[in-house]
Amino acid sequence: MTTIFRRCLEIPRKAIPFCSSPFKYTIKHFTVNMSAVVTEEQIKNKLLKELRATHVEVKDESDGCGGKFSCVVVADKFEGKPLLQRHRLVNNILIEELKSIHAFSQKTYTPDQWEELKEKEGK
Repeated sequence: MTTIFRRCLEIPRKAIPFCSSPFKYTIKHFTVNMSAVVTEEQIKNKLLKELRATHVEVKDESDGCGGKFSCVVVADKFEGKPLLQRHRLVNNILIEELKSIHAFSQKTYTPDQWEELKEKEGK
């Protein structure tokens, strides 16, 4: 036994916190709660339902771990709202999902803006 370890045995554990067990953290501290992993489908369904969106595209950019998403949302509810209000609306809908997502980017359009964008890309 090392000298430090012998000394730790002689002193009560409460007196010196660094003498606590090296096995304090078990495997449960390092496992991922798979029920907390967010999927593209969850995000898409929630946005379609809550916003009554006409079009939603969600892409998992995190190699499947559910930590980074980008999305395109087209909804009538965005009509007359500036970009910041649109993004806040989406963020509030996805408030629970965003707790376990590392990065989330979004593009929000009204149906008219979406049609214009598709026409420009088509030319």
